[in-house]
Amino acid sequence: MLTKGLLDLNIKAAIAQGQKNTPELQKALKDELINRELLAQQAERMDLEKGIDLDDQYTQLRQTLLIQALVEEHFKKSPITDAQLREEYDRQRKLTGDATSGYQYRVSQIIVANETDALDLISRINKGELFGKLAQQYSIADGAKSNGGQLGWLFPGQLSPELQQLVAKLNKGSIYGTPIQVQGGWAIIKLDDKRNYKLPGFEESKPQLRQAFVQQYLVETVKDLRSRARITQ
Repeated sequence: MLTKGLLDLNIKAAIAQGQKNTPELQKALKDELINRELLAQQAERMDLEKGIDLDDQYTQLRQTLLIQALVEEHFKKSPITDAQLREEYDRQRKLTGDATSGYQYRVSQIIVANETDALDLISRINKGELFGKLAQQYSIADGAKSNGGQLGWLFPGQLSPELQQLVAKLNKGSIYGTPIQVQGGWAIIKLDDKRNYKLPGFEESKPQLRQAFVQQYLVETVKDLRSRARITQ
């Protein structure tokens, strides 16, 4: 059954994702809800409801709705201002090196205690041994054993000036042939991939910036709650 409350709920969710409340949006959402109801009724006629654990599904849905209500209540009392969004936008822009377009780099590293070990590993990699496997075995960097030394996608501003110049010269899949001295050891750098990026404007970025504040609030709230909770498993 399509109710006004259900339609309003979906309109509200669409607006929260940055869409504008237009007659076209309302019609599209109404059509989608009608289609969903028709499909659900067909599933009921086929007696498929018995194979679904509705209690667990309801529990998860209830949690999702309560978390959404928690977030809405928090930001009703402490609204996100344009100044805060601008500050976050500027912070993210600095990570790109203050460029509106350019490259992102997917980088991996192996860090070992001394240059001799680093040179030995470079030799082994050049002979065909897998970078990720050697990172798991020998790297002293945090997380290397689980992620094979992968650092993920990075903006230029997340790299030191030396590494920015270094990775810009590397081809995809290649390593830098000389160890780099870093804090705590010597690093072997590999460029896994690179891609173009274009930094969206401030107004275009607002929905994503707001979501960043929501995620930050949830992380901090969970951290506080876990520190005070008695969790039994």
